[in-house]
Parts: sequence; C-alpha cells; structure tokens
Amino acid sequence: MSATQEDYIKVLFELGGKSRNVSNKSVAERLELSPPTVTEMMNILVTAGYVEYVKYKGASLTDSGTRYAKHIIRKHRLWEVFLVEKLGISIDAVHREAELLEHVTGDDVADKLEVFLDYPKFCPHGGAIDFDEMDRQETELKTLSEVEVGRTVKISRIIDEEKLLMFFKTQKCDIGDILVVEDVDEQIDLITTYNKTKDQRLQLSLSISKYLFVETA
Repeated sequence: MSATQEDYIKVLFELGGKSRNVSNKSVAERLELSPPTVTEMMNILVTAGYVEYVKYKGASLTDSGTRYAKHIIRKHRLWEVFLVEKLGISIDAVHREAELLEHVTGDDVADKLEVFLDYPKFCPHGGAIDFDEMDRQETELKTLSEVEVGRTVKISRIIDEEKLLMFFKTQKCDIGDILVVEDVDEQIDLITTYNKTKDQRLQLSLSISKYLFVETA
C-alpha cells in the first residue's frame, strides 16, 4: 500500500470509520484535498478490500482496513513519543516528522521502539498506542460537538493534525482540561464552554470542536 493510501486509512480510523460512516467531505477537509480526489481514492480502497462505501453516507473501514490503520497509527504515535521525550521537540511540531517515519517503519522496528520508550500508553496528543485501548477510545470517547449542554467532560485526545494542534495551542486547550458545556448554537456554528482547568471561557465552532475527543469527567 502506498503512503497516500495509508494516510486515507489512518484518517478514516481517526474520524471514527471503524464504527460509522465518514463523509468524503470530512476526509477531504482533514487531508486538504478536493472531494472528487477523495472519492477516487475511496473507490481504490474499496476494490482493495480496506473500505466499504455507501453512496451519500460515506466510507467505513473493513476489518482488514481497521487492522492496517491501527498498525500505522501505532507507529505514528510511538514516533511522536520519541520525538517529544527523547529529542525535546514541541508536541505541536512532531506530527509532520512522525508522518514521514510511520510509512518507512517495519513492525519489528516499531516493537523495539516501544520497548526503548518503556511501553508508553498514549502519544502526546492523547491517542492510545495499545490496540485494545485504541478500540476503547474509538468506542467510548465523544467529540466535544456531541456533548449536551450542562455536561462536564475531560479532554482526552486531540486530532493529530499540525494546523489543528497549533490552533488549540493558541486557545490554551490541552489534554486533561476539564470543560463545562454552557451553550450550543447550531445556527451560528458555535459551542461555548468554561475551561475549569484554565479558569477561562472557551468558544469554538462546532466544526472545529469535532476534533476534540472527550469523556465524562
């Protein structure tokens, strides 16, 4: 599989494609590509047996696609831990380097890297490294955009994409922060929360808040 195809598989998994359909628009936004380009690649991945596609609903991963995605994501997250902990690179700057390394790292090297790092459980952005924990996160975590008004949640994972990470950094929004959802206004695409950890109000567009994964605090 090419590096480009691996990127599609990985993004589908990170957007919930293990258990639900993900729209081509969502994939296109994440990869910064046109929807027709995404549709063309989805057709290739369907033929290869990694993706199932339902017209007007989007794509989901097959069992083989899910397994492949988890192996790629594990390598990516291990390299992020290495780059942050061993080389001191900022957590909002490691994604691009890990993106390159994941595609050229064999499973045996990934295993040795995991031992060298003393079996880390999560990447710097809260993503699980263990396969079972990946499944738990994909099943149990919600996006902030899905949380009802009045609920208190903890940020457990941030989608690993450089521009998004930089944006959330400017908003002082970090893994472990406790948020109270105060208001959701779909008409103006806005969710208002109170960040109890930072003692400040945080307002995000609903389209951005879907990249923050949370659990009940």
